[in-house]
Amino acid sequence: MEELMKKQRIIAAIDFGTHGTGFAWTTIDERHKDPKRRQVWFRTRWPNHPTPYPKNLSAVLLSRDGELVAWGYEARRRWAALSARGESGDYDFHLGFKMSLSTDEKPESEEISGGRLGYEKSKKLVTIFLQKMHSTAMEEISKSGYSSDEVRWCLTVPAIWDEYQKQLMREAAVAAGFPDDEKRLQLVIEPEAAAYHARVSGVRTINTSGRRPSLMSRGSRFLVADCGGGTVDITAYKTDARNRLEEIGRECGGKFGSEYVNQAFLERILAKRLGSYDVVDQIGTHSPASVIDLLDSWEKAKVSITKLDDDAIYLPIPAALDRLLDGTARESLSKSQDGIVDFLVVTAEEARDVFETVVPGILSLVDKQLNEMRVQRRNAPGKELVILVGGFGNSPYLQERLQEHLEGRADVLVPPDPEVAVLLGAVHYTYDPQTKSRRTKYTYGCGAAGTFRDGIDPEDYLITLPNGERRCSNRFSRYVQVGQSVPVDELVTHTFYPLYEDQKEVAFNIYSSTSKNPTYVTDTGCNLIGKLTVDLSDAMDLPRSERAVRLSFVFGEVQIKVMAVVAKTGNLVTARLDFTPVT
Repeated sequence: MEELMKKQRIIAAIDFGTHGTGFAWTTIDERHKDPKRRQVWFRTRWPNHPTPYPKNLSAVLLSRDGELVAWGYEARRRWAALSARGESGDYDFHLGFKMSLSTDEKPESEEISGGRLGYEKSKKLVTIFLQKMHSTAMEEISKSGYSSDEVRWCLTVPAIWDEYQKQLMREAAVAAGFPDDEKRLQLVIEPEAAAYHARVSGVRTINTSGRRPSLMSRGSRFLVADCGGGTVDITAYKTDARNRLEEIGRECGGKFGSEYVNQAFLERILAKRLGSYDVVDQIGTHSPASVIDLLDSWEKAKVSITKLDDDAIYLPIPAALDRLLDGTARESLSKSQDGIVDFLVVTAEEARDVFETVVPGILSLVDKQLNEMRVQRRNAPGKELVILVGGFGNSPYLQERLQEHLEGRADVLVPPDPEVAVLLGAVHYTYDPQTKSRRTKYTYGCGAAGTFRDGIDPEDYLITLPNGERRCSNRFSRYVQVGQSVPVDELVTHTFYPLYEDQKEVAFNIYSSTSKNPTYVTDTGCNLIGKLTVDLSDAMDLPRSERAVRLSFVFGEVQIKVMAVVAKTGNLVTARLDFTPVT
């Protein structure tokens, strides 16, 4: 590690979000060892964005042959200009494609992103975008005299992502030019990164004067709610005696980000004004830029909406959108707004109704995590701490609703600039990881062939080996249980034998389960998540009985890792762990 630290002089983080993406960096030196004195730089100026903001738009504009034309806010500007001239048919504009990497479903803005995206198409878009973010970050870092081989990178991922989605993100990053080295490219869980930022930046308690809670004092417990554009990620931590973080919550989350507020705005307000969502859909097809312009106006307005607002919001109707309205839609707009046709008038009640399409889901997730925390401390009296971060965490409406909902049960805290909490926290995490342990999402294990138990194991699972041994296929060989606290550096080791004399490799199917003690990999709640292949070609000179392999898994890291050795010799052998999407 000391040798590694001498070579790498820069820590750089990329916070890749559904709506926006930014980068931040710091230097590895004596003055920055103390996290509270550590200076972290990040960009706030982006082409075609008039005001300072720490993130560029997560968008790309491609030609029909897949070549990058523009990225970020510049991509949106070019797309709007092409649409206005009726020339957009030869281009593809993609926004919100991160969400299609997390599920094989359509993105939020289907009319913008070109329909349903699969994993591979999403991965390609992520690669293209990350190439530009990587080169932009390096351009800035190199101005201070540092080269690319002196940089240790980290990339943020949602807590609710599974192993396959993390693998896709790492593969996309490597294809984009990031180092293909786990020591130089780390993944960091978004709410955990936010926890690091909150611990060093100071937090304020909403509407409570004089209270300055410390998240670094021994035994302090807090929940982090990372509310971004696409997902809401929630987990909880405790500070131990050595100021390290122990994950005490069970990662949970859902699609309750601010992008879904925008979608509800289109469905519940714009569609209502124009007569139907079919009209909105047609406008999105013929002039997607006009929908983007209207959403921009809504985006600026919604950041100031509060729970007690009574005033209506007036959003100017873009000229391109107005030109597409037929007589029926124009009449519907006029009737629903007392003759007003130049603006979209959003009443305070309607604005609150739009927020309420996602806020109850967020409150439910917070309740679920708080209940988990209370059970762990055996329902001792006292309030918990809830830290609200992410771009959506800046919303006064969400803050007020969360505070009201948790009155008497928890204090709601907001760190400075919650929209950059994950970005800056990722730098702190990568500089000096202080996470002691994490809790497993599932029970993890592999399919194994244990001794067949007559009268217990199903007959169709019986395997008879050439030497007469009777084995049971599909046995679930458990490594860790769901919800188990696992130290980040703990090895969980099992020993396996090849079944046949000429076997040059051993292949294991890796499974997850929602059950604590599954018996077979076919049990309800079990899912195939990957395949592990161990190369035994260098051990073939040993008899089969001495070709046992010790498989050691690490479950406490951000990604599951594995190491394999021949038990007889102690020699490392190649072990490939490839994750697959859960079907």
